[in-house]
Amino acid sequence: MTTRTTPAHAPELLVRDMTIEDCEAVATIRVRGWRSAYAGLMPQAHLDAMSIAEDAERRRGFFAEGNEVVNVVAERADLGVIGWAAYGPYRENGRRLARAELYAIYVLPERKGVQPR
Repeated sequence: MTTRTTPAHAPELLVRDMTIEDCEAVATIRVRGWRSAYAGLMPQAHLDAMSIAEDAERRRGFFAEGNEVVNVVAERADLGVIGWAAYGPYRENGRRLARAELYAIYVLPERKGVQPR
């Protein structure tokens, strides 16, 4: 597991490689993020139908595939996992290029814009 350095202004935040044990937390962040960000923009029925359990199972499947996508989580000792990001090779017309691309970045809705203590 790789632990990345954390900026000095947020020493309590740890950014690390995601593990399969993080799938439930990441699914929670992703589903709650969608419900918060897309409320009023997408049909509410679609947002309500999103399942954390189903998303967690999909995450476990993606994780088991062992592809080139890098998944990292941000966590705090007092809050647990509060953010997730995925990145990998840049994709252009179905081809993967040497450059990198950020595929997803999510944070718990209640943590958006919160300054470190």
